[in-house]
Amino acid sequence: MPRGEHPRGGIRRPPWLRDMSEADFKNLIATHELHGLVLAMSTENFRAVCRSDSWLRVIICFFAGISALGVGLAWRNLAETAELQIRLVRASELNSHLKEMNLAAAGLAHETRNPLNIIRGQAQILARLPDAAPDIREKSKTIVDETDKVTAQLTEFINYSRPREVRRAKIALTTAGQEVVRTLSFDVAEKRLQVNVGGDPLTVEADEQLIRQILFNLLLNAIQAADPGGHIEIIARRAGPGEATLEVRDDGPGIPAKDREEIFKPYFTTNQKGTGLGLAVVQQNVHAHGWEIVCLGNEPRGAIFRITHLKIAA
Repeated sequence: MPRGEHPRGGIRRPPWLRDMSEADFKNLIATHELHGLVLAMSTENFRAVCRSDSWLRVIICFFAGISALGVGLAWRNLAETAELQIRLVRASELNSHLKEMNLAAAGLAHETRNPLNIIRGQAQILARLPDAAPDIREKSKTIVDETDKVTAQLTEFINYSRPREVRRAKIALTTAGQEVVRTLSFDVAEKRLQVNVGGDPLTVEADEQLIRQILFNLLLNAIQAADPGGHIEIIARRAGPGEATLEVRDDGPGIPAKDREEIFKPYFTTNQKGTGLGLAVVQQNVHAHGWEIVCLGNEPRGAIFRITHLKIAA
């Protein structure tokens, strides 16, 4: 028989309730069950509130963690920004100093050319004297040659350090190329080179002096690289709506792929007689116009200097 039950099927009363009447006992049992139900309902609400509170705490902790992470990132970015600003200020000061040094060096180079021209002239006079000894004439020629080298270096340095102010005008590329070829006709004839200026008859918007200097340096570079009897081309092509390309091609030994980007840096040269500034000046003039220049291989032999994004004049 289950514990707590009366043998007749009723509920066994505890000893301290045996003197209570049957009606009062049943009433007490009903009241106890109601209190249990209320207690159970109250406990369920309490558990639901606890679960809700737990999720709320988790969410708060999650967003607090994100906030802490955001504060950390913001602080790090603030520190990096402050460091970057300090670097920019230092770079600006260094840039200003370099500009001042550059102007001073350009002025010194310009003033140095005048006495060099005098030395060159005096050496030529000595070499032309009727009674000058052969060794005097040979030494005078050496003075003239060395003076020309230094003067050329100074001229290219001045051109490299000069501020670029582009004054655009309508320039016929074919005409400009032909005029530069005539300027270097002595060098072309000396190496028995064949120089052709061709392509499309295009007129572009460019600074006349700067584009002539570009063509002059590129053509002189090709002449120095070409073998005697070689071939050089100056070609202008339409590249698309309103744009043109300009190329200077030679069939010389070419430029190794590893050096094709380095050759535009100042004082980098593969020619023992070169100054290393000619192509740097070319790149400066090209970039001043908003153009681009690349060095490519000219299969099966030689090099191509290609200028792109030239704007065709309307």
